[in-house]
Amino acid sequence: MGGIRSTGLTAALGIASWVERLYREHFPALFPLIPTAELRWPTMPMLSEYESRDYSCAGNGGIVCHCELVTRRELEAAFDSAVPPECIGGLRRRTRVMMGRCNGFFCSNHVAEIVGERLNNSLVVGKVK
Repeated sequence: MGGIRSTGLTAALGIASWVERLYREHFPALFPLIPTAELRWPTMPMLSEYESRDYSCAGNGGIVCHCELVTRRELEAAFDSAVPPECIGGLRRRTRVMMGRCNGFFCSNHVAEIVGERLNNSLVVGKVK
């Protein structure tokens, strides 16, 4: 539908139902609006208060990012996955480390040390005392 300026996702459902109504009024016999196949949605892991998170389990290696409660075991699992991260940006997207309120101000040094252990391009210049 051209000529509609959407202000974001909040208006998308309203605009879609309005366009569908217009379509049915003006072009009833052209194409039926019947789904051709059943949609299969991907299964995402549950991040709820009812499921146990890694920071509350034993042997997690300690919390690396306190804002997002990301543990060292989660970082190691990301590095050992089928598609491991090649930079801190990839590690952030896979684990949410350094994405909390502080944006990595408090945990970036520890994360850089872990990345330096696992990747060839170390980001650590020297130890901070």
